[in-house]
Amino acid sequence: MTNAVIITFCRRIVPAMMLAAALIRPEPLPAQTLDLSLPDLGDPSTSVLPAEEEARIGAAMMREIRQEVDLIQDPAINAYVRDLGTRIAAAIDSPNSQFRFFVVDDPRINAFAMPGGYVGVHSGLITASRTESELGAVIAHELSHVTQRHIARRVAAAQGINLRTTAMVLAGLLISSQNPQAGMAAATSGMASGIDSQLAYSRDHEREADRVGMRILARARLDPMGMPDFFRVLMDDSRYRSKPPAFLSTHPLTEARIADASSIAAQLRGEDIFESPGYAYARARTQVLTTDNTREALADFRARYEADNRADTRYALAMALTRQNQTEPAREHYQSLIAEYGEQPLLHLGLAEAALAAENPEAALAELQRGLGLFPGSVALQFGKVEVYLRTDRPGQALAVTRELTYAADGAPDIWALHARAASAAGDSAESAIAMAQYYAVQGDLEAGLSQLRRVDRLTATPNQSARANALRERWESRLSTTG
Repeated sequence: MTNAVIITFCRRIVPAMMLAAALIRPEPLPAQTLDLSLPDLGDPSTSVLPAEEEARIGAAMMREIRQEVDLIQDPAINAYVRDLGTRIAAAIDSPNSQFRFFVVDDPRINAFAMPGGYVGVHSGLITASRTESELGAVIAHELSHVTQRHIARRVAAAQGINLRTTAMVLAGLLISSQNPQAGMAAATSGMASGIDSQLAYSRDHEREADRVGMRILARARLDPMGMPDFFRVLMDDSRYRSKPPAFLSTHPLTEARIADASSIAAQLRGEDIFESPGYAYARARTQVLTTDNTREALADFRARYEADNRADTRYALAMALTRQNQTEPAREHYQSLIAEYGEQPLLHLGLAEAALAAENPEAALAELQRGLGLFPGSVALQFGKVEVYLRTDRPGQALAVTRELTYAADGAPDIWALHARAASAAGDSAESAIAMAQYYAVQGDLEAGLSQLRRVDRLTATPNQSARANALRERWESRLSTTG
């Protein structure tokens, strides 16, 4: 089956698969005595699907996702989700696992994990959560599907399905979840339903992901009660909608499952729970940036502020004011938040954004410098600094910052893209090509990365750049030949 045929197959039949998945619901679990043990699903390391093949499937899926699905481009939101995901991932039993987190621009409440450790979080999940522990609970649940190799087990159990076809089918399931109307002519495809039923998570997989996820949350000093609390929010929400939240389509809930999770969370809950104060601002930022009509959003946030002037509401109002060029009241809100709640990177970023909207880049740069003096590791503030340097025709200074950023977070595609921009603006075409190669590679597209590296041979490159390009080329070609 050629790639083109597979992709066409995927785009036409996967909506039927989504329909089949939504119709598959497990029987309610009977009431039972609390049992902290996990179901015996076998040793994840003995899965029929090798880790190398799992990584190959994930890379193929990520290529499709990147082409078909809108991703959030805001560096502050992406950095926050990466930081939260990394914090949670550090608490898993196998901390050597590599995860890559990205945010999908979709208002529906959902998250998903793909083979190879790619984890997508919908913007709708961020805005629907009420605490960082609730948001973290869904991420921990998805990480557990990866660490317990549920995806690998599903693929391995789907006897007779070609691995490449499996990758495209799984990618298509996710893609069609962003556009449920696409290809509905195939909604009665028995073949699609059969494949999807083989790839669905089992009730035991969900139970294991719940329990492993709550243990991870507790180790990460988040509240494991965030998982049953958010499950209850989803259940309550689904009672008043004709269509349940997207998360429930692939992670069906029962009252017994929620009760079981609540009992376990109560036992796991520690005394040293810590939720980042930056969560509220990241959530509010997501609300503003994903709104369709900023003018209407401004009126909405102002009404909320008048009813309840919480920190996140005030931050959202300040952002909306900036986007409507009402920069002075926006600046006053940010400063009052700092005075009342303390310094936070996104508050200094907000002040810088207000200064830029007022056409005062030097004031914006000064604010970013103040923020970085307090939070030198803030990716959001460093991104802002680069944007000011590029806007004011200082590409050399921008390139110096992005080079440091790539050392600190070499797995973030948005950082490599920014480094490529800065290098191009500085007239360093070879560095820009290497950066774009890394941009594609960290998203699983080694072939596109190699294409960029081949450009380096035709450009004026330093000895260091040539050596880096050759080393990357050798490594990636070896990986492709091993998995090909």
